[in-house]
Amino acid sequence: MPEETTPNGDRKKVPPVALAGAAVAIGAALFLLFSPNRPDKAKAPTPAADAAAQQSADPNSTVVQTAQFGQSDPNAPAPPIPPQPNGASVVSPDGAAISFSDESIAYSAALPSGPSDDPNLDYIRKDALSYLASKKADARATYDEFKKAGDIPAGYPWEVMIKWDYTAKAGDIVSLFGSAYEYTGGAHGMTYLDTHVARTNGQQLQVPDMLQGGITPALVIAICEALKVVKKARIDTATIYDEPVTCAGPDSNVKIEKAKLALAPSNQAGKFGGILVYYEAYEVGSYAEGSYELVVQQDVFAEDIKSEFKLLFGGTAPPIADPT
Repeated sequence: MPEETTPNGDRKKVPPVALAGAAVAIGAALFLLFSPNRPDKAKAPTPAADAAAQQSADPNSTVVQTAQFGQSDPNAPAPPIPPQPNGASVVSPDGAAISFSDESIAYSAALPSGPSDDPNLDYIRKDALSYLASKKADARATYDEFKKAGDIPAGYPWEVMIKWDYTAKAGDIVSLFGSAYEYTGGAHGMTYLDTHVARTNGQQLQVPDMLQGGITPALVIAICEALKVVKKARIDTATIYDEPVTCAGPDSNVKIEKAKLALAPSNQAGKFGGILVYYEAYEVGSYAEGSYELVVQQDVFAEDIKSEFKLLFGGTAPPIADPT
């Protein structure tokens, strides 16, 4: 069975979940049957909501309502740090590492180093601790059910590994990308993706907020064409679940609303060179294909950048190497 690389660089015997990408530069706006309104992450149903609904519908269900990596409202206040049992500390002195393990779960989070009062690092640190509290409760409840039945299956302890890194910085704006590898039993683990774009004072942004009209038709086409390139390289055909990749119209299947967006570095110091686009596994292909990472060069959407952000973009973003 092929191996999968976890966020901490380890290898697991599961189908591969890899990131790959290619740079694309496409000009000219096109008239498309596409809504420019960006998705509202806070209004979309989440896996946690589905779990809660299942638990509500079945009073005998053992489903534990749990947080989901990457599903929080990006404009919501940072979650509180949950109390730890017996006063145990799970945060390293510099705040860049979080860890916890018992018979039910092994959890770790690696965060960028930085000042303790950095509001963006504080946000993702608190989010990682809140997520730990939720996953720990879920793992313990499930483990105890199996233990009570006298049949603890293979796959314990559960494993959760989170990693956050900066993708780029320019002016007073920072961009981070996070991944969470989770194995909670079953045939294979799953990798979830998230992004965090904000001002250095902690005020969060969405990448479409930096563009006039949000996600423009030109940007949609650029993302779609980039996806075709990496699809062709990885699976030798530009298809999504056996259907041709379609960029626009009623049959469009690129699921822009499912993509996570961040800002790309540039070959010019102090600039953003473009937009990074991340798709989790299953969104635009099977699990075996893995997740996708794409980059769209800033000259594709340069004319659509809002005036207050124009000076922050320039140059060229580096291509994304395929780790496979």
